[in-house]
Amino acid sequence: MFDFKGLINALLRKTSDDPVGDLKSATIWVQELPQNDIHQAQQEIVKALGGLNRNADTSLKERIRVLLYLDDKASSLQETLCREYLAATDDPDNASRQLLPTILQFWEEMGAGYEQCIRSFAKNSGSTKIREQLPLLTAKALHFHAMQAKWSHMRYLPVEAHVWRRLHRLFLFAEQEKIDRIPVRLQPQQDDTSCASEYLQPMMLHLANPASLRPAQIESIDLWLDSWAKSLVIESDFRPHRQLYAVNLGDTKPARKLRRNMLGEKYRYWGIELMLVTITKIVEQLKQGELPARLKLGEDCRLPSCLELIEEVMERWSGQSTTRKHARVTAEKSLLVMQNFANIVSYLQSGKNSGVTATFSVENTNTKTALKPSGEPELFEPGAQQWQVENESLSGYGVTFTRNSKEPLKIGTLVGLKAAIGKSFAIGIVRRISNEPPRKVHAGIQTLSQTAIVVELHPLPGEQGAPSPAIYLPDLPKLQLGRSLLLLTTAHTPARLVQLKAQGKTYTIRLQAAVERGPDYVQTGFDVVAKG
Repeated sequence: MFDFKGLINALLRKTSDDPVGDLKSATIWVQELPQNDIHQAQQEIVKALGGLNRNADTSLKERIRVLLYLDDKASSLQETLCREYLAATDDPDNASRQLLPTILQFWEEMGAGYEQCIRSFAKNSGSTKIREQLPLLTAKALHFHAMQAKWSHMRYLPVEAHVWRRLHRLFLFAEQEKIDRIPVRLQPQQDDTSCASEYLQPMMLHLANPASLRPAQIESIDLWLDSWAKSLVIESDFRPHRQLYAVNLGDTKPARKLRRNMLGEKYRYWGIELMLVTITKIVEQLKQGELPARLKLGEDCRLPSCLELIEEVMERWSGQSTTRKHARVTAEKSLLVMQNFANIVSYLQSGKNSGVTATFSVENTNTKTALKPSGEPELFEPGAQQWQVENESLSGYGVTFTRNSKEPLKIGTLVGLKAAIGKSFAIGIVRRISNEPPRKVHAGIQTLSQTAIVVELHPLPGEQGAPSPAIYLPDLPKLQLGRSLLLLTTAHTPARLVQLKAQGKTYTIRLQAAVERGPDYVQTGFDVVAKG
């Protein structure tokens, strides 16, 4: 944290637009920042950075000294603000949501400041001491622009073209100066990194398909890449049998999977075999009981979800999970949508989804459907949203809608989907989100069932506890989906025996491990132990 002398109202002092024009002024100025308000202190630092970046009269030597000093003093504040903001992502009314502008402006101003130092050096190489600092300055510039990309991903926004352009140009500069692989430390307490590692980290984060990840998962993968990216080697020579990804340093786009026509002096290539070996060893150690913190997976790594995420991102990077199983076709229709487990259970219990009925049986998972005469138009739900279908496949929908509430859509959210015309009702999961400012949202929905049934889970006779609702999803052979249950997170314990009751039938079942964990539910398979 800051080495503050006390709470001093810096705003009452008359200051120039650039109160940190030299290191001595910056040191005095930092001591005047508000000690008890981290957000206000960081806001003042952002303003000071903006003033420094606009002040063309500051010498390169002094600019570097001030930037490094403010970077050191502000890093712990920025870390705290980011942590508080991420903790509030599920609560749209939390005051910490107001921290975002300051967080984003800090990344922007720090990146611009270091980039300005590099441009000044390129025009006039300056002293030997400044040249010695060049690997660190370039790595820091890459890091702060990479943070801009990451925070776009965490808000499901497209990374702006100028961010990719800056990353490409900075790495090209590092290559030309032959400093791309020189080890440096961004902060004294951190491990060594390099310009190459700092450049490859945002590329690999993009290739993890962050549009289908939760913000906390994106944060975890970025943390893991701090060490994993060091095993990647970026090359200018084209070796298609050893390489998997490529990027054009003269473009404004991120890396993508390698194709044989990706040739030219601006292309760079890399494979991931060594990184996958590193990750595989980590997976084995986790399964053997090693603590995640000892493997540099962070304090928030909780098993088994953390292990599942590691295995999922391994598949994505290796290209094993990128093939689309079912073809999309363009569609134009509307869906009325409700979100969250409790709302869907209430709707199914109300009997409004009378268009299709299913006979419950876990002995024969074939469902019997029967069309019923259409009656009066039914109201879905008073607060239902209307989503427009852009395309559909056997396994889901691509939809778009205008967000009309301050609570954002989340990856993994359970949704009920009713055709605006007709009686069909489906249950799905949000798999992909792409926001388009100011309020337009594109989303990908995987459908789980159109014949779901509400059931009850009861404790075994003689056991304590109240029954809890669950949703039974029959087999879907065409989608290779076995029967499963959706239930409240608090009601799920692997290997637990419960009684499943529905439509006058009772089964004793054993719950399996979760196959899906959402914000308020778990999807799990089960084994039938006994009937009746």
